[in-house]
Amino acid sequence: MLNEWLALPNKSFARHTHLAEDSLASDCAGLIALLAQTLAIEPAWGLSRPRAVHYYNWLQEVGSNVITNLKPGNLLAWRKDRLPKSGDTGHVLVVNGEPQPCADGVYRVRVFDSSKVSGGLALRDIELHCQQQRIVGVRFDLNQRKIKRTAIYHYPMLGGRYCFGCALPRRACNCGALVAADNTINLAVLRHPQERKRTLSTVSLIKQRYPAILVKDGEVFDARGFPEAALLFPEDDTDSASTSPPASEKKGSYQLLLIDGTWRKAKKILHLNPWLMALPKVSLEPAATSDYLLRKVQGAQMLSSVEACALAVGDDTLAASLRPFMEKQIALLGRDVYQKNYAHYLNFQP
Repeated sequence: MLNEWLALPNKSFARHTHLAEDSLASDCAGLIALLAQTLAIEPAWGLSRPRAVHYYNWLQEVGSNVITNLKPGNLLAWRKDRLPKSGDTGHVLVVNGEPQPCADGVYRVRVFDSSKVSGGLALRDIELHCQQQRIVGVRFDLNQRKIKRTAIYHYPMLGGRYCFGCALPRRACNCGALVAADNTINLAVLRHPQERKRTLSTVSLIKQRYPAILVKDGEVFDARGFPEAALLFPEDDTDSASTSPPASEKKGSYQLLLIDGTWRKAKKILHLNPWLMALPKVSLEPAATSDYLLRKVQGAQMLSSVEACALAVGDDTLAASLRPFMEKQIALLGRDVYQKNYAHYLNFQP
């Protein structure tokens, strides 16, 4: 299909996609949306017009950042951490050829791309820069020396085990259960890397509701990326954190940071990032025990990431999404197995 469109005599870059008998106008996200529609693939996160950031957030949940896993037919994307009100939110393209090493840690890859650089749909080369086989940067325009250092993920557009609409395995598909909100939230997730690609990770629910939310994977994070922030964390475990609100709180402009991981992993992230402990904190007062039925909670006040996010931003729809999601997972697991293995959990529901 892409080769057929590539053969059209008139191709141009445009924010709104238009396909005719002899022409194609699109940007990068519009091209992927058109391709998905042609191949009868669910739109990313169920959105009518996904942007590059939405494809990146999907790939981040299901994909890989390892160069040796990159194959023709894979989607590949990166995003901007701070999203503009209009214009580019990142970039997404389709891999056409196997990565070819051209220097130490540098690979040249041929891609289908629709951008300002290419003037619309074109077949061209980019460079991917790697550290220990993991992609950490891209030279998007080979006529320039600039290398963009950023997280990059990729995954096959066809034949994968994950649903395009919700980023969950198809057997656990959650499409239709949670509709994307019209608004955005000033909250970012700092996620331990071992939580990525876990079916029971509730970050996928947060992304279904807020498809452009910023999620950073790692154990060590750069404080410069969060100039005015507050830490969303249980009060009993942030004794050294300031209890005064940030100066911008009255304006509602500070960014909430939510740590995603098991209790032990969250503690490790705090230990490795002392600047987090120095942030003003926002503590929550849940009205009930967590509905995260398949993970042990440390106490009655402990919440899953999706519950903490929902309570922090006042989103009842998001809060209500966890229980049916858990019930579906328990049904897949088997009710007898659940009762046998989880009856000792504080939040067990017979």
